[in-house]
Amino acid sequence: GGTAGSDPSASTAAAAVCTAGQLGAPSQTVGSPDSSGAVYGSFTVANTSTTACSVGDPGSVSTIAQGAADSTKITVARHVAGDAAASLPDPSTEVASLVLRPGATYRIQFAWVPSQTCPTTGGGTGGTTDGGSTASPTPTPDAGGNSGATSSGTDSGVSTQMFTEDGTQDGSVTVSYTPAAGSASGSASVSNACAGTVIYTGLLAGA
Repeated sequence: GGTAGSDPSASTAAAAVCTAGQLGAPSQTVGSPDSSGAVYGSFTVANTSTTACSVGDPGSVSTIAQGAADSTKITVARHVAGDAAASLPDPSTEVASLVLRPGATYRIQFAWVPSQTCPTTGGGTGGTTDGGSTASPTPTPDAGGNSGATSSGTDSGVSTQMFTEDGTQDGSVTVSYTPAAGSASGSASVSNACAGTVIYTGLLAGA
């Protein structure tokens, strides 16, 4: 076990298990993708009460697929030595339990490791954004000679098709963390994420 706070002599025997009312809502950070596309983040939880309490369970991590993300291709796993989340702290730095003095914190770090990129739209026909229309991407200038009416309808459709043609679909993954005490959850969003694994650590002493 370990301690967190101003009194390094505290032991897990000196404090009861933290209750939901003693822990504040997790705060979160999310970094930018590294060279491999992995995204690292963390959740930090503080003891907001006036009494020391102990934490001996890392809690749970879950995910929600958004947009083009595929929930069947998203998994969650605990961090182990040698896994794909190379920039997470070594598992040996995790602790089995912590005593949190008032105001002290603990952390859970995570990594999003993509297995595929998000799918792309379009294929040159431009039919994916206007209900399956197969109209030519170039407006026909002589459809009855009414250039003003033709321009306002056709140009709008062509503009939308060109904007999304062969573009990456918008997908993201929301990573949620809930402390074992059942207190409020915290959520972090990873953008441009459609398939992969969220790898998370056990308990880490707060900074």
